[in-house]
Amino acid sequence: MALSISNSKTYELLISLLAKCPITIEIVPGDGSLWMHGNGSDDSISYTPFLFVQNHLGIPHKVLYAVYLYAVGVFKAARLSYSSCQCTEEVQGNLPSSTKRTLIASSSVLILANPSHQTALNVRKQFVHKQLIDPRTELSLMASLLSSQHCAKHAELWYHRRWLLSGAYEPHHTQPSTGLPIFKQLSRDALETELALVSRACELYPRNYFAWTHRLICMRNVLSDDPTITSKSAELISILRQEITEIKRWIECHISDYSAVHYVTTLARDIIQNKDLPLTKIITEEGLLAHATSLVQEYPSHEALWLYARTAPSFGKVF
Repeated sequence: MALSISNSKTYELLISLLAKCPITIEIVPGDGSLWMHGNGSDDSISYTPFLFVQNHLGIPHKVLYAVYLYAVGVFKAARLSYSSCQCTEEVQGNLPSSTKRTLIASSSVLILANPSHQTALNVRKQFVHKQLIDPRTELSLMASLLSSQHCAKHAELWYHRRWLLSGAYEPHHTQPSTGLPIFKQLSRDALETELALVSRACELYPRNYFAWTHRLICMRNVLSDDPTITSKSAELISILRQEITEIKRWIECHISDYSAVHYVTTLARDIIQNKDLPLTKIITEEGLLAHATSLVQEYPSHEALWLYARTAPSFGKVF
C-alpha cells in the first residue's frame, strides 16, 4: 500500500476524526491514492489518506484494515495494563489517564472495522458505566458508525445503542417478552433522532431486520403505560399516525422489504392491544388492509406484499 505516512500517524489521524462524530462515514474501495495524489484543497490534503468534507468522512478500505491491525496491538497492550490495575482494588480508581484514552481511542477503530468486536464494545460499556465516557457522546459515535453501510447491519451496534439509551434516559420498566428497557424520558426529539437513524440504515442496507427491531422498540416506548407519555394523547396520536403513514410510503417504495411489513403490522397489533379507543381508531382510519390489498393487486409477484395482506388488521383475515 502506498502510504506517505506511517500506520501510527494514520491511526492517530483516524481516531481524531472519529472523535468529531462525523455525520456520515463511508468506507470506499482502494487505498485513497486517487485523491492523495490529486490536486485537492489544503483541507483535504491535511486529512490524507482520508476524505473529510463538511463533517462527512471517507475511509479507504485498505487504509482502514492497515490501521485496524495497528489498533489491535495498541488495544491489547492497553487492555493488559487496564486488567492488571483492576486486579488491585485500591489501584482500580487510579488507572492512568493515558491508558483510558488509549482504550477509548483504539476501541473506536476496532468497532469501525469490526462492528461485532464484543471485547471492544464491552470495554466501552465499562467506561460508560464508570462515567469515563459520557453516554450521549457515545450515542453520537454510534450514530456515526451506523451511518455506514458496513456497520448498519450489525445487531451488536444496535444493541449497544439501546444499552446507551438506558443510561442516557432513565429506564422506566422492562418489556416482559424481550427484557429490553422502556425509557420514560425519551423525548419526541430523541425519538425522531432514532427513527431518522433507522431510516438511513435501512436505505443503506435493505431489509435491515436489526434496524427495524430497534425502531419497533423505540415506538413501543411511546405506547408504554407511563402516565407522562399517555397523558399527552394528542401528541401520541400524532406520533403514531405520522409513523404509520411514513411506513406505508416506505413499503410502496420498497415492496420487497419483509422487515418493514413485519414492523408495521406488529406496531398495529401493539396499538390495538393497548385497548385505547383513540389509538385503535388510528388503525381503522389508516386502512392498512386496504393499503396491502391495493399493493398486492398492483404487484402480485411480491411475497412480502402477500405477507402484508395476510397480517394487516383485521389480523388473520385473508382476502
